[in-house]
Amino acid sequence: MCGIAGLIELSGRSADAAVVAAMRDALAHRGPDAYGIWTDGPVGLGHRRLSIIDIADGAQPMHDPDTGAVLTYNGEIYNFREIRDTLEQRGHKFKTHSDTEVLLRSYVEWGEDMCAHFNGMFAFAIWDPRELKLVMARDRLGIKPLYWTRIGDTFAFASENKAFMAHPDFVAEANLDGVSSYLTFRQAVWDICFFKNVNKLLPGHMLVLKDGDVKTRAYWSLPVPNPGPDLGEDVYLENAQALLSKAVKRRMIADVPVGSYLSGGLDSSIIAAMMIEHTDRQVPTFSVGYIEEGYDEEGFARAVADHVGTRHEHLTLAQDDYLNTWRSLIKINDIPISIPHEVALYQLSAHMKKSVSVALSGEGADELFGGYGRVQRSPMDWKKIAAVRGALGGPLADKLSGLSMFKDTAVSQLGCASHMNHFFDAYNWMPFEEKWGLMTDDARHEIDNDARTIGVFANLFDSTAGADPYDRILHVFQKIHLGCLLDRLDMMSMASGLEARVPFVDHELIEYVIQIPVHHKMRWNSRLSHARALFHSSFKASEWLDTNKYLLRRIGDRLLPSEISRRKKLGFPTPLDSWFQGNMKDVAMDLLLDRKARERGIFDPQKVERFLAHRQDLPYDFYGKKVWMMMNIELWFREVIEQPAIRSGGHVPSITTSDDSQQVTVQ
Repeated sequence: MCGIAGLIELSGRSADAAVVAAMRDALAHRGPDAYGIWTDGPVGLGHRRLSIIDIADGAQPMHDPDTGAVLTYNGEIYNFREIRDTLEQRGHKFKTHSDTEVLLRSYVEWGEDMCAHFNGMFAFAIWDPRELKLVMARDRLGIKPLYWTRIGDTFAFASENKAFMAHPDFVAEANLDGVSSYLTFRQAVWDICFFKNVNKLLPGHMLVLKDGDVKTRAYWSLPVPNPGPDLGEDVYLENAQALLSKAVKRRMIADVPVGSYLSGGLDSSIIAAMMIEHTDRQVPTFSVGYIEEGYDEEGFARAVADHVGTRHEHLTLAQDDYLNTWRSLIKINDIPISIPHEVALYQLSAHMKKSVSVALSGEGADELFGGYGRVQRSPMDWKKIAAVRGALGGPLADKLSGLSMFKDTAVSQLGCASHMNHFFDAYNWMPFEEKWGLMTDDARHEIDNDARTIGVFANLFDSTAGADPYDRILHVFQKIHLGCLLDRLDMMSMASGLEARVPFVDHELIEYVIQIPVHHKMRWNSRLSHARALFHSSFKASEWLDTNKYLLRRIGDRLLPSEISRRKKLGFPTPLDSWFQGNMKDVAMDLLLDRKARERGIFDPQKVERFLAHRQDLPYDFYGKKVWMMMNIELWFREVIEQPAIRSGGHVPSITTSDDSQQVTVQ
């Protein structure tokens, strides 16, 4: 895994090698093993390397002597050996055994059609002097990040935003559309960024810069579900297991030690079991938890390790570990932390780096196989609402939903006139209306009541209008929610110089499983259970009257003890509500109500004070998560956006405490 950065001077002046080097070295954590730079006239490419395959060779930027094309690349092409065989049959000669040279030669052979041949995770930029163009691409699902911007007459790109901040002319400005999107969906969704004038190269997209013009196109799109005839559970079981096993085997290719995250949940446990099938070495596995009761899965992780035969290590964290890492991690991340357990993930990744350089992880399983039951089962509620609205008529349904006597009952949901609006009610961290109620009038006007964010989802729901409502929601999760998890995993693992690989996010597996009928993913326990669900909401019915990830659990039954393959998802929780009942409430008050926060003009101080003073009684630490996200935004402004002011003496309230408690156990 690596970090890439570069620039093109559109005015024609020569690229400043010192600036390119500064951008490159801002990404040193992504590539601690080696670094390189290439400049020629207005073009400068930089690279930081984490050596995984062909450690001795494969240095970058890599130059093709026949065409003059130059590549800087981040990622792994898992089928590079098969592609190399094809290219050799076509007359290509290779000097290294790296996937980097295979990627470069693929461009020479197939040009902009090269990505169709790759199975892997990648983000790359190729300068082609024959046509004076820059070609950039990102893998199909967006596992590896890639951003670009214009800084005056300079086109710049990088793996992370911090590389732009190393450019002397870049000005970091907050994009409130990204901030607001984050508060509701814990990320700047799809093409929205946290910084003004910075763009994401979207998953499955290619960018070509030529003659100063930027053109982007999709070379791959997430399939819209359109299942054909039901082939039967056993057929899907065999094929899905074979594809997943193949994906795991591919992701174990490395010339350095390989291990795995292992929470003791279904997804990571299946991966650990399959890794054992593809190696004769003992696989190291790792888990993390908190000292608070109910927030540590060590027992489950060790049960899996004992069953499949891995060497397991567990990290136990206290509240002070979290606080002492949180603030610095926001600066490392460049953007607000998306999920509370990112802090624990970073600390675990740093610990893992002491013994492995590659780790497999279970991201993607819930989005693909239906693991978020309470939300992914919500189409059941929408179907009921749509039927009642059809019978009563929209105006009467809207009137009934607004009556105070029906507040917080199923009748109150009759006002949802579209599947998208019902989805927004089911899937959020901070509902739109609650968030808008905390914002100042100026901030709310600037985001136009989240018009851009809502537009992203409107396009998604329009593109899936003909799909089954269940498949529709799964599609949204695969395209939006998964992106958040992949960004989180990349940033937290690479901050430690650890390469994380995700077998469930294999495009061949995804293209197959998407077309499996949804009742093989989320299945009612019986006909009676299905009938009883008509009288309950999805939040109450899910995981009581049905089985989520049914097909994946069938795979787990073959590989794991039943107490693992059939256990409910815990989801790597962080005890935020408990912490905010203690000293973290005072920390939040000090941070969110001090002079700088009040002057920022995003939130109304009086409304924030009332919000903090009246704790909401919500499940799954949701109140703590809301406060935590607001703190993240304020810390991000201070640590990233206003960093020059901080360097010149501006004050940032401390959120650290004095204790330092950490425990590691090895089995």
